Amino acid sequence: MGGSMATALCRIAAGLLVALLATIYASGGARADEWYEVSKAGLRAADEGRFDDAEALFREALRLSDEYTEGDPRQATSVNNLAYILHAQGRYLAAEPHYRESLAMRETALGPDHPDVAQSCNNLAELYRVLGRYPEAEPLHQRALEIREAAFGAKHPEVAQTLNNLGVLYANQGLFEKAEPLYQRALEIRTASYGKDHLTTAETRQNLATLYYAQSRYEEAEPLYQQALEIEQKALGAEHPSLATTLSNLAELHRVQGRLDEAVELHRRALAIREKALGPNHPETAQSLNNLAVAHFAKGEYQTAEELYERSIAIKEAALGADHPELALTLNNLAELYRTLRRFDEAEPLYVRALRIDEASLGPTHPSLALGLNNLALLHYDRGAYVEAEPLLRRALSIEEKALGPEHLELVTTIRNLAEVLRELRHYEEADQLESRANALRAQL
Repeated sequence: MGGSMATALCRIAAGLLVALLATIYASGGARADEWYEVSKAGLRAADEGRFDDAEALFREALRLSDEYTEGDPRQATSVNNLAYILHAQGRYLAAEPHYRESLAMRETALGPDHPDVAQSCNNLAELYRVLGRYPEAEPLHQRALEIREAAFGAKHPEVAQTLNNLGVLYANQGLFEKAEPLYQRALEIRTASYGKDHLTTAETRQNLATLYYAQSRYEEAEPLYQQALEIEQKALGAEHPSLATTLSNLAELHRVQGRLDEAVELHRRALAIREKALGPNHPETAQSLNNLAVAHFAKGEYQTAEELYERSIAIKEAALGADHPELALTLNNLAELYRTLRRFDEAEPLYVRALRIDEASLGPTHPSLALGLNNLALLHYDRGAYVEAEPLLRRALSIEEKALGPEHLELVTTIRNLAEVLRELRHYEEADQLESRANALRAQL
């Protein structure tokens, strides 16, 4: 289509680590000890990726908390922790009412300005961010920031956490000029609080690097990724699974720079770490397989990429279920491989399935859907089915306009793709208008 079309080849991990999603409180009494131990076991299971076990334990903790006096903080914590594990499993719509309930319980029991209320605001905001409900997420993060600044002062690490997460929210929307100063401030606070070689400092450095990556500021991104990697290796050792995220991000940077052999090597190292630390059937192992497949795809090594994608899909289906967004990502990538090889009959059902999963889990207006709609439209374009491509692109453009605003540069690809389809359909006047709009947006650079 005229220019290039958006494809979901890989989603890099942006280091979007949200602290304090799940919390437990120590308290006295035999019954309280049982609640504490069950909750602690749930957190451990979640950390190890045993989501089914964690959910069962958090549900048991919630049952135990029902016996406490109304307003006991352990009740709200139990509800929050259940929401957290549903969130971690990608069951976003199921998590939302629990997050909202926990927030309401804390507001009632602790008052509207308590730090635990800020935590609940943070968690609900992070969920809304994932769901693409950005206008709902922003005021919650702003409220968390106000509470934490008032409670702890403007230079406290918990303030830095909120600044970091608010920066992620803006970066997801392409509002880089708003995100960057928040990351810079968070980095300054964390460096002052923990030192320049602390893991939380590395996290914000990595987020800032990912922002630069998104802006094609590769020379600025690379040293930040390298610094984060050095800190993590020193603090955690060379085989800790946290290193795999940074290695993957650095590999993705090398991939877009055309340094494909380096990208493959880093993705292989990330995969080896995850296989050893987490096991061959862990979702993060599956994501490393996906990322390595992307690099081989970029090198034109299609058979190797196909095998890796298939392994990734099998693990994700078994570990996460048939309707998880992470599965949709790899389904879409494999479909893109098939489209490139002109195996259209194999590509189409994968694109359609990925779209169905994303729409069910993220909602019908999430920006990620626009990418999948673009990809499916490209398949129809390659087949010459322009009538089928047109409504997909119109819907993608509508989603992007609503989520990002009508003047956002992210719209350029969809606008140009739609213009190209309309030309094939001989709707020349509208096609020319769209092309002029795309050129005007590009001129903003």
